[in-house]
Amino acid sequence: MTGVVLLTVIVPAVSGGHRSGQAAGALPSAPSRLSASSALSPSSSSPVRPASSASSRPVGRPSERERVPTVEPPSARPVTTVAVPSLTGLDRADAAKAVKRAGLTVGVVTESDSPQAIGQVLGSTPAAGTVVDRGSAVALRVSAGVVVPSVAGRPRKAAEAALAAAGLEAGAVTRACSDQPDGQVLATRPEAGARVSGGAAVALTLARQGVEVPSVVGLSRADGRADLVAAGFTVRARAQVVDDDSKADTVLSQSLAPGTCAGSGDVVVITVGVTGQSGGPEEPTQTPTGPATDPTAGP
Repeated sequence: MTGVVLLTVIVPAVSGGHRSGQAAGALPSAPSRLSASSALSPSSSSPVRPASSASSRPVGRPSERERVPTVEPPSARPVTTVAVPSLTGLDRADAAKAVKRAGLTVGVVTESDSPQAIGQVLGSTPAAGTVVDRGSAVALRVSAGVVVPSVAGRPRKAAEAALAAAGLEAGAVTRACSDQPDGQVLATRPEAGARVSGGAAVALTLARQGVEVPSVVGLSRADGRADLVAAGFTVRARAQVVDDDSKADTVLSQSLAPGTCAGSGDVVVITVGVTGQSGGPEEPTQTPTGPATDPTAGP
């Protein structure tokens, strides 16, 4: 009975569908599920492209979808500008090192008169703090010191005033025998024209009028007399008995101390050694016409 019922239900449904299809024959038919599925069936004549799989690509070569683009990290941009360092007050060598450490180069170096120490940096071009390209040249201006003025021929006080005006100081004072007036400057040390740092001391040599007495002690009587005469002095000799024969005819002493200043033509008495047997004649002594002075003594 069940089979009869099923047959009764199916047959009208099939026949009703057939009629419906005929009634709709004038309209374009939509593709049926059967035709769509038949296109995918193996028996269809249309070629079917197989789906790509991991096994179909070369080993070790990723697919286009699997490739991940490499992202390069942003590189640090090189610094192309730097600031000129402060160089004023440094000596030339230290300033050059500072310029190189900043990535710059030392340019033209010029010297200027200045009371600052010789070689000390007075300024730079470009000035400190200026931003410039790396590798730029920095010109330096350094101190050339001050020039020692010429004070020879001036009295002591005038010479000291000239040194002070030049930014210098009067240093040690020595005296030398001269035919120039007492106290007149004969020379300086350093010499005139030399360059020194500001505030440096300049030594003065002052004149002490007279002729320097040479040392003749230990010379023979003849040599001692010759040296004194050459210096412009008058010589007198006196004898002194000695026990040591090696001292015979040798100058034992002189009346004016060596190095002192005396007037030209003044008499210098020398004492000459003689043996007891020889007892040479003693020349008369004469007091010098002018007092001898020591050039190293103070004013």
